[in-house]
Amino acid sequence: MKLVKWTFLLSALILIPACKKKKDEDTEFDKGPIMVNMADNYIIPGYADLKTRTNTLETTWNEFLADKTQSKLDAAKQAWIDANISFQHVKAFDFGPAMSANIVFTFGTFPCDTAQINSNILNGGYDLNTNNLDASGLDALDYLFYNAGALNKFQNSTNACTYVSDIISKMKTEITAVVSGWSSYRSTFVNGTSNESTSPFALLVNNFCKDFELCKTTKIGFPIGNHTLGIQQPNYLEARRSGIGRTLLIENIRASRAIFYGINLTGSSNGVGFDDYLNALEDKAALSSTIQSRFDYMLTTPSTWTGTLEDLMTSTPNTLAEFYAYQQASVVYMKTDMASAFGVLITYQDTDGD
Repeated sequence: MKLVKWTFLLSALILIPACKKKKDEDTEFDKGPIMVNMADNYIIPGYADLKTRTNTLETTWNEFLADKTQSKLDAAKQAWIDANISFQHVKAFDFGPAMSANIVFTFGTFPCDTAQINSNILNGGYDLNTNNLDASGLDALDYLFYNAGALNKFQNSTNACTYVSDIISKMKTEITAVVSGWSSYRSTFVNGTSNESTSPFALLVNNFCKDFELCKTTKIGFPIGNHTLGIQQPNYLEARRSGIGRTLLIENIRASRAIFYGINLTGSSNGVGFDDYLNALEDKAALSSTIQSRFDYMLTTPSTWTGTLEDLMTSTPNTLAEFYAYQQASVVYMKTDMASAFGVLITYQDTDGD
C-alpha cells in the first residue's frame, strides 16, 4: 500500500508541472490582438468593400437597362468581376452575420443550374430565397452576362433583365445585412478568444481551414476529375464562361495567406496573425515557416500559367493536378498541425479524405 501511495504521489508531482506548463503555453499568447486585427483591418473592411462593389454592380446594371449597348454591358461585367474578387476575400468568415444571411451560399454557389435559370426566366414565379441557390448569385451572372448572345437576349427579353436585377437585389440585401450585423457582432468576435468549439476564435480557425480546402476541392479538384475517377468535369469550373477562374483561385489563396499573416485588406500592413501565434509557441516556429513558404508557392505559381483553367485542363492537365496535390498536402499543416498547436478542434467534415 505504501508503494502504491508513493507511486501515486510521484505521478501527481510529475503531472502537476506538466499541466502547469500546458496551461502556461495556452495562456501565454494573447489571442485578442489577432481578433481585433482581423475584425478591424480585414473582415469589416472586406464586407464594406463587397457592399460597395455590389452597389456599383447594381448601378452599372441599371445604367445598362437605360441604354442597352455593349459598352454599358461591359461596364456591368467589369463591376461583376470586381464584386467576385471582393467576395473571395470574405467568404472564409462564414459565421456570425454571414451565416445568418447565408451569404457564402447565395453569393458563391457554383456551378449554376442553367436549366433552372432559363426556366425561371421563361416562366417567372420564382423565389430566389428558396430552392434557387444554384440559380442565383455570382455564377448565375457569369452565365447570363457571358453566355453567347447575351446582349441580344437582354435587348429582347424583359424577363431576363428582371432576373438579373432580382439576383443583384438579393445580393445587395444580404451584404447590407452582414455589414450591419458586424457593427454589433464585432464585440462578440474580438472577445471570443477561448478554444471552445463555438467561440469566435475556434470558428475563425475552422473556417480558415475549411475555406482553404474548398478552394482546392471546388476550384480545381472537381473540374480536373479528382472525384470522378480522373474524368475531367469542365462544367464544374467556377466562372467558366468569363474565364476568370484562375484570377479567383489566386485571390482566394491571397485571402487565405492574408488571414494567416494578419495582413490588412489592402495588403499595406502586416498585423498580428496566426503566424505570430505559432512563432510564440514552443517548437512551432518551423511549422509557421513551412506554412508561409507553401503559401508563397501557391500564390506565385498560378500567376505563371497562361490561359484559363479550362485551357490548362486541355493543354497541360498535369499542371493543375500537381498544384492540386500541393494544396492537398498543405491542408495537413493547417488543419491538423496548426489547429492542434492552437488547441482548436476541427469540427467540420470534408469529403476529400484529408
